[in-house]
Amino acid sequence: MESWDLLLEIIILLLGCLLAGSLMAWLKQSPLVGYLMAGMVLGGPGSLGIVKGEEHIESIAELGVALLLFSLGLEFSWKRVVGFGKTTLLSGAAQVIVTLLLGAAVCRLFGLTTARSLAIGAIICLSSTAAVLRVLIDRGEMDSQAGRNSLAILLVQDMAVVPLAIFIPLLSEGGEPAAIAARVFGIALAATVVIGGLYFLMNYVAVRALQSAAFGRNRELTVLLSVIVGLGATWAAHAANLSPALGAFVAGMFLGNSKFAVQIRADVASLRIVLLTLFFGAVGLIADPVWMLNNLPTVLSVAVIIMIGKATILLILLRLFGKSRGVSLSTGLCLCQVGEFAFVLGSEARTGNIVSESQYSLIVSAAVVTLMVTP
Repeated sequence: MESWDLLLEIIILLLGCLLAGSLMAWLKQSPLVGYLMAGMVLGGPGSLGIVKGEEHIESIAELGVALLLFSLGLEFSWKRVVGFGKTTLLSGAAQVIVTLLLGAAVCRLFGLTTARSLAIGAIICLSSTAAVLRVLIDRGEMDSQAGRNSLAILLVQDMAVVPLAIFIPLLSEGGEPAAIAARVFGIALAATVVIGGLYFLMNYVAVRALQSAAFGRNRELTVLLSVIVGLGATWAAHAANLSPALGAFVAGMFLGNSKFAVQIRADVASLRIVLLTLFFGAVGLIADPVWMLNNLPTVLSVAVIIMIGKATILLILLRLFGKSRGVSLSTGLCLCQVGEFAFVLGSEARTGNIVSESQYSLIVSAAVVTLMVTP
């Protein structure tokens, strides 16, 4: 594809995302749903076929995911985590594990392989930080008990993205204990080297550079350093055969503990928004709206099962951890959808041939339905 043709298709996709996202916002929906629908209409199978360079666009959009994880790392601090309370954080960890295992168990009942079942369980166990935060802000419930519970559990889920992104490729090893053990050892060794290198670069190079007079006078240098750090860490993790999410998250976490975290977060926000919009549009390019309509009963059934299952799991867990029935139910309803990171994990599972194209289409379609129902 010619570079100018690709640029035109990116512009068309972003324009479609802008229009569809604005429509969804007007309808009190998450703009993410609009981005997905724009991709479904403009490109991919069963669509208008206007956008045809989905492979090239998806490669660019993956950088948006890296910056999302980098920004997430900037938000991460032990002080903020501890402030939510031990019981709420434990309930968040329990929710991820229980939902993953129960989701896998249900898939096994339908005859799927163990690896495929575990991958689907990992994909559906996460909720949407973007959609839930929008609802809580619109309703003025950020500081309510249910709002604080939701935020704490979302934070735990966001932190769980990194180990889950490492876990899913392990499932492609075929289940052989020796192969999995060797892969785990290789990951641990490579992760130690990458994290050690990032720690040195972040604390002894990047932070000192940010403290220099040149960076103080030139805001654009800070922007460039932030992008280089985020994308460079992503490349380093990929080069070490690790999840790129790990490198981006760790780099952000190290910089997040410096006094420049707020400034860096603001600097990368605009670029992250553009690339993330491309990512969700690219996910929509993969989905098939005709397939979705032809299999609508299955899509709706899966969406309902996921939402009822996740809400029930959270209701039971929070009750066990001493929360009131009303707060537990409210939190469960807040977090019963499938989140944006499911598309990231689903892409990895599809790339590793852990889930089939039809199963990936079903996951994407059901996720879109749960995001639309959330408000």
